Amino acid sequence: MNILKKLTLSLAGLLVTVATSTTAMAAGDEANGKKLYTGSKCNQCHGTEVFTRKDRKVTDLAKLEAQVRRCDSNLNTNWFDDEIIDVTAHLNKQYYKFK
Repeated sequence: MNILKKLTLSLAGLLVTVATSTTAMAAGDEANGKKLYTGSKCNQCHGTEVFTRKDRKVTDLAKLEAQVRRCDSNLNTNWFDDEIIDVTAHLNKQYYKFK
C-alpha cells in the first residue's frame, strides 16, 4: 500500500509539472524569445531547415522545450527558465505552430 501511495504522489507531481510547463510556454514572451534566439549562436549549427523538415524529431511543445534546453546547454547560452520558455514560444509561433 505504501508503494501505491508513493507512485500516486509521483504521478500527481508529474502531472502538475507538465501542466505548469505547458501553461508557461503558452504565456512565453515571443518577442523576447525572438530577440534571444536571433542574438544567440543557434544558427551556427544549423539553419531553419531543421524546424521545417518533414522528419523532425520535435513533435509537441514539451519536446520543443526540451530541445531548446539541450541547445542552451550545448551552446553555454545560460538562459534562465523564463528565457527558454520565451525562445520556445518564438520557435513555436514562427515554425511549429503547436496548440
